[in-house]
Amino acid sequence: MIKEGETSAHQRLLTAALEALATYGYRGATTRIIAETAGVTELTLFRHFGSKQHLMQEALHYFTPTIALPDPSDDVEHDLLALGQAYLDLIAADGGLFLRLLSELLRHPELLANHPPTGILQTFERVMALFRHHQQHGRLTKSEPAETLALAFIGPLMARFLLGNIFSFHIPLDLPQYVRGFLTGRSANRA
Repeated sequence: MIKEGETSAHQRLLTAALEALATYGYRGATTRIIAETAGVTELTLFRHFGSKQHLMQEALHYFTPTIALPDPSDDVEHDLLALGQAYLDLIAADGGLFLRLLSELLRHPELLANHPPTGILQTFERVMALFRHHQQHGRLTKSEPAETLALAFIGPLMARFLLGNIFSFHIPLDLPQYVRGFLTGRSANRA
């Protein structure tokens, strides 16, 4: 999740903080729960981080979503299919850990203060680079910024998962049709 192979108290606390944040939310993720999950005392937690907020900020700062992003190719539809599948896999991984963390960030923006989540930002930057690549090669419209295109593509995938979980039903998705619909009006030769 953060760094494989490390088992230090510091590392265990970072991992336990993310798990508690995703499971209990920021308010419910007590230092006692985090310390017990990490196998340390609350005193150790406070010695390492000073406060729950600082622990959460550092954990989120280093969190990098596990996602198999495609390398840009000459085929925009192929790349978007691969990107869509990668996001669907990410959304479903670990019981929706990524989306649960994002929802807590939206509720508690103070968790981003002074410690932006570099792993998440780097992942999104790679996604935007894919859209920029296709814009630069004339496959996607340049009338919208790459960030807007990326959010327009990823947002509905995340919304499907959230709505399915909230209302406890499966929302079917035909990914190739979704990609073709996204490209309608956004491919450079149609815009």
